[in-house]
Amino acid sequence: MDIGSRLVRLEQQLTAAIRAPKLANASIENATIEVYDETGSLRALVGQQPDGTSGITAVNGPPPPTPAPAQLAPALGAVSVSWDGTFLAVQAAPLDFARIEVHASPAAAFEPGSSTLRGSLESPQGGSLILPTDRPLYVRLLARNTSGTASAASAIAGPAAPAPVDQSVLDTALRDATSQRFTDTMRDASTWRPANADPGASWTIRTPVADAPQGPEVLEASGTVQLYSTTQIPIDPDTLYRISVRIRTTSQAPEGPAEVYVGLMGYAADGTTLVNCAGEPSPFNQHYAAADGKTLPATDGWRVYTGYVQGRAATGAAAPRGSFPDPRTPAVLHSDVRFVRPMLWLNYGRGPASVMQVDIMTVEAVRTGVVGSGNLATGAVTTPAIANGAVTVDKLRVGATGNLCPDPSFETGHVARLIPQLQIPWAAIEAGGNRSPNALRIDTTSGGASRIWSFDPFPINPGEQFWLATDIKYSPDWAGTGTAVALAWQGADGKTISRSSIVSPAPPPGGEWRRISGSVRVPANTVRAVLQLEATAGTAGAVWFDNVECRAVLSSATTGERAELSPDGVRLFDEDGEQVVSLVTGEPNYLTLSSQGRAVASISEEGRAGFQSVAVADDLTWRGDSLSTHLDRLPRGIQAINSQLAANVTSAMGIEMGWVELACTIDPARMYRIVVDTYLDPSLDGGEVVLFLRDGGTGEPTLQSRQLHSHITPIRGEGWHRAHLELTCPGTYLGAGTHRLLSSFLCRWAPAGQTVRLFGSDGYPSVMYVEDIGLALPSTGGLNPAGASQPLPKPLPTRYTKTYAAAWSGSYANRGSYNSYYGSQLVQGYYSSTNGTQAALVGFPTALANDLAGAKIESVQLYLYFEHWYATSGGRAVIKAHGHGSRPSSFSSDGASMSVSWGRNEGKWIDISSIFDETRWRGIALDPASTSTTYYGRARGVGQANPPQLKVTYTK
Repeated sequence: MDIGSRLVRLEQQLTAAIRAPKLANASIENATIEVYDETGSLRALVGQQPDGTSGITAVNGPPPPTPAPAQLAPALGAVSVSWDGTFLAVQAAPLDFARIEVHASPAAAFEPGSSTLRGSLESPQGGSLILPTDRPLYVRLLARNTSGTASAASAIAGPAAPAPVDQSVLDTALRDATSQRFTDTMRDASTWRPANADPGASWTIRTPVADAPQGPEVLEASGTVQLYSTTQIPIDPDTLYRISVRIRTTSQAPEGPAEVYVGLMGYAADGTTLVNCAGEPSPFNQHYAAADGKTLPATDGWRVYTGYVQGRAATGAAAPRGSFPDPRTPAVLHSDVRFVRPMLWLNYGRGPASVMQVDIMTVEAVRTGVVGSGNLATGAVTTPAIANGAVTVDKLRVGATGNLCPDPSFETGHVARLIPQLQIPWAAIEAGGNRSPNALRIDTTSGGASRIWSFDPFPINPGEQFWLATDIKYSPDWAGTGTAVALAWQGADGKTISRSSIVSPAPPPGGEWRRISGSVRVPANTVRAVLQLEATAGTAGAVWFDNVECRAVLSSATTGERAELSPDGVRLFDEDGEQVVSLVTGEPNYLTLSSQGRAVASISEEGRAGFQSVAVADDLTWRGDSLSTHLDRLPRGIQAINSQLAANVTSAMGIEMGWVELACTIDPARMYRIVVDTYLDPSLDGGEVVLFLRDGGTGEPTLQSRQLHSHITPIRGEGWHRAHLELTCPGTYLGAGTHRLLSSFLCRWAPAGQTVRLFGSDGYPSVMYVEDIGLALPSTGGLNPAGASQPLPKPLPTRYTKTYAAAWSGSYANRGSYNSYYGSQLVQGYYSSTNGTQAALVGFPTALANDLAGAKIESVQLYLYFEHWYATSGGRAVIKAHGHGSRPSSFSSDGASMSVSWGRNEGKWIDISSIFDETRWRGIALDPASTSTTYYGRARGVGQANPPQLKVTYTK
């Protein structure tokens, strides 16, 4: 081929190569492609990301353009913020658009920050956002791109004030908030009161009643008994109430079948005055919903009777008697009735011989009227209904989270406005809350007086439970009794009946936040509650409060067998009201399982468990080690054995003869004892018999095989002699694997003609066995030719295993400064930007350094107990070493590390010999240096249950 043709072909191949895709057959293996702009600035990461995930991440993007100013409009109790999707000086949104942040403040001039962020708009086409507020707001917008870069803030828009709450809307919200339910299973006599009774009539709570459907207790009455419940229910005028009772007659009077009436007892707006059908005060109200004088014969057993009551009708007519009304024509209450109590009339009009039992009574709202312009025009709901005190604004609570505290973190401005209005000099809102911008400060320099901040009251019912919690912090110079979060219970007259408090235990060190929480139950005769924060008997300093919570506890009943769900967890109670299951946060947890009323398993609040039997499919850990580790430390017993009961071998003097062969498998990590125990019978007096132990390895042993051990038995006289050989050695002396061992014997130094017989027989067994006696131990000690003419020997090396409890521990925010919030706990990894990527240090006492000076370390083991990981399946601890003699103010550690998997609530020992240097290190560090949630966990520290420990085995 000529040169010209070759050049043409090469040119064609080069052109094809240039035009071909460059990465058609390429891949990225565990790596990242970095994208840079013309200035060399990193703009994107393609492939594996720093946190271990894969994808595309924008980095250092240019600031987005400034968005156009917001458009504001009043809304009901709020301000509406809109953005039209346009930017200043550009026609379209940037391609790396992420969101528009909405910042608001009551101040006319403000800069956007974390404290002013109220929400975001995610679409580049624009949108609207509602900001709840009770005062005018100013609004600024800023744009962010996918790399997190912010634009310049928009011009300030505003002020815009919220629209006032229309009275019709208030009435509608009030109407929707009054649905009530009453249930009484007749377990507590104190919840009922007699209105009047005929002479000779009586009533009681009887138990046990084996066939009661609801439970073992029933209310039993003889004669004519009129009872009303102590539970008072706010009534809604436009609600239909269903009243039901389950009842039976156990015996009949001669006068005829018994009768039962169930209904509601009406009360006036003051909550105390009884109201009759005409709206006038009455000693006893007779609004009955159900009545029947013919359908309670003794043979019918348990039956449920139901009736209906309408909250109010214009005529104020009384309930009809003699039948159970149809729901379409319910009994009615007078318009002046504002509260009701459930009521029972039993055996009405009959003699005392008739006995009746009531199992359960309920009152339930089944239909709610709608408040609109029509019934507002007719006066169905009017402003006087609120003004006359029947329903006050403090009974209206709006919220979606269930927190009844109106300003839990003191950021809404509610408390901040009240302080100057009420002219309270000892309270102030200050920056620096517990993971929130603000906190409430209460000064306690008051000569020992208690100072109480009270929130707005809210309506409640007796028997309900509430969960209270707050964060507290004391100033270093604080002096006083303590702090509390409480509910003050008020009656219908507005006066405080009593108070239930969750009191802080011993005050934490000054400057550290702590949380207190607990549950309280509403006492009888209570209609309202007031949430309070108290600094008790202060004489100096100040207390800060933040993140206040008051939430209703959901419960299936008020007493006896029930389930309770609160923000801190779940509690279950048995029929005696005893708590059998507690799965909560911040308090002891325990669990009791029962079968047919008898406890069969339990886990106590200390973590002690008792079960009938346990089956473990995976590993079982005990005292921080796998159970197999503990078992490995124990002897495994006889591994191989041979007994001779009818055998004998005879040897002449000077001739070695084999006796018994025994095969076994040897583990170099174990220690063994090999025993030959037999009987010998010499023919003459004199000489000696030598027992040999030989090792043939995997092959057949012979008299020339390796000699492991020997034993000499002198012959003293004729007759039988006992011969015994025993060898104790580590497995390394023999070697790993199968070994065929041979015992043999030799007679020597005996008179001419001497013979020796080795034998075993019934009653005189000859035995050879190999016994595992535990883990192999290194040989310590040494030669010591002690004696008067010898020099004193050097101290012989001794093997030690010592366990050291940690002396100090702590966590470090952002892998930097000490974080006192966690005390001695050990936190590693990233959860939020509040503390960044955290690390922890554990130090051990100076005895560790003293003991290890000049020592030869065999192993170093660390014990840690992790009580929490981000994932329920557990996480990974990254362990390093450090040389700090005491807790430093900032974090540092060695670079060498090891990563170990851990489960939640798991304590275990791990070997850290590979990273521990006895000449340098005095403790360990937890330092993943990663934002992956795999590494976010919390271990227990000094002063807690199951603290860190170090176990070192060394020779010195």
